[in-house]
Amino acid sequence: MTESHDREIIGGHLLVIGGAEDKYNERRILKKFLELAGGDKAEVLIVPVASDYPEFAADVYTQAFRNLGIANPRVLRATSRQDVFEANAAEILDGVTGVFITGGDQMRLVSILGGTEFAAILRRMVRETEIVMAGTSAGAAGMSTSMIVRGESAPHPKKDSVRLSPGLGFLKNIIIDQHFTERGRISRLITAVSYNPYNLGIGIDENTAIILDPNGVMEVFGQGSVTVVDGSQITYNEIAEVAEHESFAVCGVNLHILRDGLVYHYIDRHPLQPKTEFLLPDLG
Repeated sequence: MTESHDREIIGGHLLVIGGAEDKYNERRILKKFLELAGGDKAEVLIVPVASDYPEFAADVYTQAFRNLGIANPRVLRATSRQDVFEANAAEILDGVTGVFITGGDQMRLVSILGGTEFAAILRRMVRETEIVMAGTSAGAAGMSTSMIVRGESAPHPKKDSVRLSPGLGFLKNIIIDQHFTERGRISRLITAVSYNPYNLGIGIDENTAIILDPNGVMEVFGQGSVTVVDGSQITYNEIAEVAEHESFAVCGVNLHILRDGLVYHYIDRHPLQPKTEFLLPDLG
């Protein structure tokens, strides 16, 4: 079990999306984000800085949220660190109940936001208020203290199949991977966890999200599945002993595959019994 002083501290909810969420049709995940953020009274801030085309990404999500009843979503208009430094972070975040970080490149996201007043205020709000923090694709990967920035989809775990870098730090002991099943990323997530088994690896499929609450409960929400890689019970790990390009052996990895509606305790690290209603047969 993770020590209490070392656990993720969340005042509201984190909504972490595996990418390619439906923005035009049923929009289950975006609706869930708004529901958690206050429904039609939600004050939403879109953060598109990870994107190659931040104005386009901002327009896509602005239109999606307007179609769902949010008249005036805010946008962090920034394409450089200088833009973020010059922005009035306190004013931009004042009254915000939901923040949505778009996809793109997680290295760009962190290199622009990391160490800024904006990021510091945001981290404080995540810890101390009921704000809903959402991120999709790169925005999901960047939530961790240690994030995956590069990595090949190898058929088996290899020492150099993943590159880790500091993230924004909303999730202290969790590594997120996205587009997970679609891009065959199980080996690179196992590698990332093997580097430091203290971290919990969570791989999220496209159009799928995890919702983390302040009590340590994670619920799967969406179309695909979520893969949890728990290395805390690893009994043998030779990643430090092999050459950079070589595969390695690891024993005792705990693996869970969870679908929509299933729940997992991300602090104590075990699945929770799903709420199931059993129908009794008609014996008459």
